[in-house]
Amino acid sequence: MDNKKYRNGMLWGIIGAVLTLLGDLLIGANPASEITTGSQMVDMFIDAAENSELRMVIGAMLGAVGIPITALGYYQLYERLFKPLGGAMPSVYRLGVFATAVLGGAGVHLPCAVIPMLYKWIAPTDPKLAVSVAERYADLFMMPSMAIFGVLLFTALIYQTVMVLKGKTPYKKRAALYNMAIGVAVSYILAWAIGKNTVGNGIGTGAISIGHLYMFTMFYADMPKEYR
Repeated sequence: MDNKKYRNGMLWGIIGAVLTLLGDLLIGANPASEITTGSQMVDMFIDAAENSELRMVIGAMLGAVGIPITALGYYQLYERLFKPLGGAMPSVYRLGVFATAVLGGAGVHLPCAVIPMLYKWIAPTDPKLAVSVAERYADLFMMPSMAIFGVLLFTALIYQTVMVLKGKTPYKKRAALYNMAIGVAVSYILAWAIGKNTVGNGIGTGAISIGHLYMFTMFYADMPKEYR
């Protein structure tokens, strides 16, 4: 097996997570506005409507590029840890990797910038219509992609955790804790504790990126000796 390719895969995962986190912060690190739509997620994105268009374009593109790069890390986890185990579940894991590469950037991250831009462009003429368009765009385009991406990726992460706990990989069982979902959960708890402000909104928006950064950093730092 190519140890260098695996190590580089973990580094690509880290790089992709950092790029995406920067994009998340450009989009989501904003003070809370007084606009309420009934959807906390849509409200958080509308909070970004005061940002410049250039900031939103850069934020959108960083994530659109960063998430597929992150998927390179997942692919090396699949190739090295799970594909050799055989059976149907490694193929399911690979499907989660492809969902991350295909839907994570263009289907989930990019709409995070489109929603506030739609509001920004329409609100000066009709604020109620702006809110309605933002909500409908989120419901019809972002949420389906997020649902498919989420189900496939989290199924892969559950399998990853179970296999590590069972000792089916060269990693110690403690590596079961190196799970993106843990980073996401901690990020959301922090965002809730900090509140709806620039810092809290930034952490909430960047939760998945923070989770990925945590996971790939730990998989790299605690790599088995035979992989080094």
